[in-house]
Amino acid sequence: MPQVNLRSPMKTTTIANHYVRAALAGAKAKGLDTRALLQKAGMAPELLDQQKARVYPEKMATLYAVVVKAMGDEFMGHGSHPTKIGTFATFCQLMVHCKTLGEAFKTGCRFYGLFDHGVHTGFRRTAAFGELFVTKDADALDAYHFLTETQLAFWHRIACWLTGKKIPIDAAEFAYPPPAHVSEYKLVFYNNCYFNRQQTLIRIPARCLDWPIIRNMQDVEDLLPQSPEIFLIKPGNNASISAQIRNILSRSGDAVFPDFETIAQQLNTSTQTLRRRLREENESFQDLKDQVRRDLAIYYLCQHQLSINDIALRVGFTEPSTFHRAFKKWTGVTPGIYREKELAGQEEALQSA
Repeated sequence: MPQVNLRSPMKTTTIANHYVRAALAGAKAKGLDTRALLQKAGMAPELLDQQKARVYPEKMATLYAVVVKAMGDEFMGHGSHPTKIGTFATFCQLMVHCKTLGEAFKTGCRFYGLFDHGVHTGFRRTAAFGELFVTKDADALDAYHFLTETQLAFWHRIACWLTGKKIPIDAAEFAYPPPAHVSEYKLVFYNNCYFNRQQTLIRIPARCLDWPIIRNMQDVEDLLPQSPEIFLIKPGNNASISAQIRNILSRSGDAVFPDFETIAQQLNTSTQTLRRRLREENESFQDLKDQVRRDLAIYYLCQHQLSINDIALRVGFTEPSTFHRAFKKWTGVTPGIYREKELAGQEEALQSA
């Protein structure tokens, strides 16, 4: 299979507003003004009332930074005790001195195990896999599953960064039923997600644990200003056929998307085999194309440089009215309202700065 890279990950990735509400849950429980926090992050609070609304990763990263600073807690109020600012930086500094990824996982788990924040990450190795698992001291902690999910995602992303390689996730298991935002899980953990399991964990191939750590202290200094934004983008997973198709669509150029037959040729497979593999991943070509169109449209709406009609053409719609209907179906609001809320959020951010 050809190795396909995203033309621009930031253009073709958006995040469901469920994660915005979840990120604010700890601050809300502590009595902080969540509207003010959203304004500082340049986000319009009214947009969160739309259940299908989505946000751009850089805005989500800004919100994380705002909440962490306001609370003095890197876990944003989701643990039983605050995790002081600077903990993650020290974690990274320890990890880069390890020889292999497996050693880094053990070191990182021991380090975070020194803190009493009620949510713990553990590591174990079997003959075939390495498993990172998350446990909680009490069911009442992390009601949104926000901390457990972000912990697993961040550990996976930091592993990719430490080794300089895209590490496949063989499976992601969760000790709770599928939540309302279950469709987002494949965007975070790839496609092999399973619920109602005994433990919440991610499983990666054992061979990856022997990969060397290639980062140094200077790399840590370069990384920290980019965190957490850099970790909100899922590294490409070329083992997933849906990810390969999405990547091809993302880099195909505005307005013109290759058809299914052309993509099958690019992937050196037949259309029948491609359809079968998509079914195995519970995906469809139309859904993947709509995801790319949706995220590109949100990107352009946030830039404010193109008219809505021009954006419609850029994402493959010949009729603006068709684009309006599709965008409202995707996000719950029209392109005009989405842009209006985005502008309002930027103005509020400037006023509160």
